[in-house]
Amino acid sequence: MKNKFPQSSPRRARKFGVALHACALVALAVLASACAGGKDDAGRGLIIVNAPVAGEVRRVLVREGMVVNAGTPLVEIVVRTEARGVPQATKTEDPLARAGRNIDAAQARIEAARAETVRAEVEVQRLTPLVAAGDAQQAQLDGARAEYERAQRRLQEAQGAAQDAQSGLVAARRQPQTNAPAPVAPAEQIVAAEATSAGTVSVVSARVGDRVTAGQPLATLRAAQ
Repeated sequence: MKNKFPQSSPRRARKFGVALHACALVALAVLASACAGGKDDAGRGLIIVNAPVAGEVRRVLVREGMVVNAGTPLVEIVVRTEARGVPQATKTEDPLARAGRNIDAAQARIEAARAETVRAEVEVQRLTPLVAAGDAQQAQLDGARAEYERAQRRLQEAQGAAQDAQSGLVAARRQPQTNAPAPVAPAEQIVAAEATSAGTVSVVSARVGDRVTAGQPLATLRAAQ
């Protein structure tokens, strides 16, 4: 039985193979070009602006579609520093407590001055008959009397201080009492996240009131061509 389809000549087969190979190369080139173009559109020219510090978003200064320059503030972040305890030196002291301490100190001074006065008086009384009998020198008695006079003056000063302390206590009781010093507001600092280069804002992911961490993405820009 004869073959209805004549066999192709070797020459015709070679031409067909060359043409098929050429078509395959063209198709691969087109596919590679298309893939490369998609990668450029998706991966090139995008700028991510991150939060420089942790804090709360105070203001969003741009919107999607805006064209910005390098250094343009995009988002403002407020950083709050909690107020520490008020230093001891600046705390308001209770007037009643202060007056009470002043009274205690004045009473202690009175007791010490009174004891010193008694000792000086005893010394004067001891030396007086000895000097009269010639068993002690007059200079010793004069020194004891001078010390007794100084002790008396210190006792009078201590008693005056005690009176002043009592007056301070009376005045403190008349003053309105405050339980605690006024609270100190926390300190605030505004830090702006800025565009690192010129471009168009494509995405704004920050919202007013958001709590953000350092390095968190806030906006995406498409770089200017």
